Amino acid sequence: MGGLLLLAMASPVSSRAEGAPVPIRLQVELLFMIAGHDRNLSTRAGGQVRTLVLTKATDGSAHVAAQFLAAAAARPFVAGLPQQVEVAPFTRPSALAEACKARRLAIVYLTTGFTDREASAISQALEGCSVLTATAAPSMVRRGIVLGFDLVSGRVKLLFDRVQAARQRVDFGPEVLALTAVPR
Repeated sequence: MGGLLLLAMASPVSSRAEGAPVPIRLQVELLFMIAGHDRNLSTRAGGQVRTLVLTKATDGSAHVAAQFLAAAAARPFVAGLPQQVEVAPFTRPSALAEACKARRLAIVYLTTGFTDREASAISQALEGCSVLTATAAPSMVRRGIVLGFDLVSGRVKLLFDRVQAARQRVDFGPEVLALTAVPR
């Protein structure tokens, strides 16, 4: 996809989960910080930022979800709004899209273990839904997940799919986009 963007950030790296090159604690901090710059977040959230951590039936996925919950507990607010985080297993892309609409989910975070096909199906199902998707696995951004995290030359990179963000009504202001570069 031509709309992928990179943001380089210096950070020490330790305690990485399998399949997640960036520590989950740091991913949570970055995710909630970046989410606060989404101009549609407050409308989408409706008074409370609801984050769904989507898991697969793997030990690595459960481990990532547990790390996410622990890190999120230290951040009770996102963009000044109270936040709630819950974990659920992935079933079907259509069920996820229905949950996003019915429960006003603001953020969906995919743990490790998702296939390329599943990530593509999720991104297609969420077109038109106002939700920020993020992932522990950087390769999923190329499959339509809006935000991902990677480690390149010892630096954290934020991966961003601009095209899918527009399809999911994620609207980052220029203060975020100015920090990114389009990979070739």
